[in-house]
Amino acid sequence: MGAKRPLLVTLIGVIYVLLGLLLLVSGIMLAATGMAVDPEIEEIAGLSGGAVAVLGIIQIVVGAGFLKGWKLWWYLGVIFTILNLIFGIASLFVTGAGGIVLVIVALIILWYLFRDNVKEFFLD
Repeated sequence: MGAKRPLLVTLIGVIYVLLGLLLLVSGIMLAATGMAVDPEIEEIAGLSGGAVAVLGIIQIVVGAGFLKGWKLWWYLGVIFTILNLIFGIASLFVTGAGGIVLVIVALIILWYLFRDNVKEFFLD
């Protein structure tokens, strides 16, 4: 890999890893707390906590992929950003202006991922 990692790719990778760690810890705590508090919500808390923890692990792996410049993660970054864009557009119909932030952020990230230096870093 000859291309230098762009600064914003580093920032995005670090944010993904940190958010992933937060989700992982939150998922474990949700599962543990729900099970200790009320037997009626034990199953829901366990499933929800497990799902959040899995999302955290995925976030950590995505962050590592961005930091390493793995080719696959450029493609996955584009796919996940398009999904976020679709979710943001759908949110506009449900929450009104609340989804506009998701749409704007997704469009900026898509624009950034298609910049020549970013593509060169990932696809080199």
